[in-house]
Amino acid sequence: MISQTVLLALFVAGMAGGVVALPMRSRSAKTSWLCLGGTFAGGAFLATALFELGPESLKTLGVLPGLAMMVGGVGFLFWLDRQGEHAHAEMHGCHPHGGSGTVAKPYILGGMLGLHSVLEGLALGSVPAGASQEALALAILFHKATDTFALAVTLGRHGLSAGKIFVATIFLSLASPAGAWMASKVDLEGWEMIHGVLAAATCGTFLYLAWFDLLVPELKEREGRLWKSVSAALGFVLVAWAVFSGRGG
Repeated sequence: MISQTVLLALFVAGMAGGVVALPMRSRSAKTSWLCLGGTFAGGAFLATALFELGPESLKTLGVLPGLAMMVGGVGFLFWLDRQGEHAHAEMHGCHPHGGSGTVAKPYILGGMLGLHSVLEGLALGSVPAGASQEALALAILFHKATDTFALAVTLGRHGLSAGKIFVATIFLSLASPAGAWMASKVDLEGWEMIHGVLAAATCGTFLYLAWFDLLVPELKEREGRLWKSVSAALGFVLVAWAVFSGRGG
């Protein structure tokens, strides 16, 4: 089970990110402070994939099928990101990476973030209550505000009105809590295979997010590299400690 307080906190964090971005919709908006939250989430997602979701999927599905699903998930997201003209990396990051490429249409951007948010929520709701769930919730909490902030800024650059941006922020803010709530309500006892498939798919998503969107693009930048590295390490260590302490090891 997952507490209603955590679900509410995720929604509020998402709304806060989008509302704060409303007056910052120009291309000159400075968002470099978001890097620390993004790299913290990247480290936390990487640890969750390596120590929680990955082992669970391999144990349930077997090594080859589990690895195949993870690699397939990463490959699908890589292909989807390329269809978005690299815009997903811009949205997750605190500033554009790679110059002045063409930004994808707003509905592609929102769809990609919505998909990832639902999968993040499903992972959170399927992790047993305890220290590891709390650590993962903290990572998603940091990540959620950056998602909605970046979406609002990007939609503003496409000329959408404040009202439409606010509605998009509501939907994206609801995605992670909704996914977590649905996963926590599903009784997977006797359905181990479904749980393994869900763990493998979400593991692939977290690996992709951590590596391609949150860590590598940010750590390539010289500006603030030390603090971004520290933030990523903190997120990784926090989740790793939570997972292993929860196992009593």
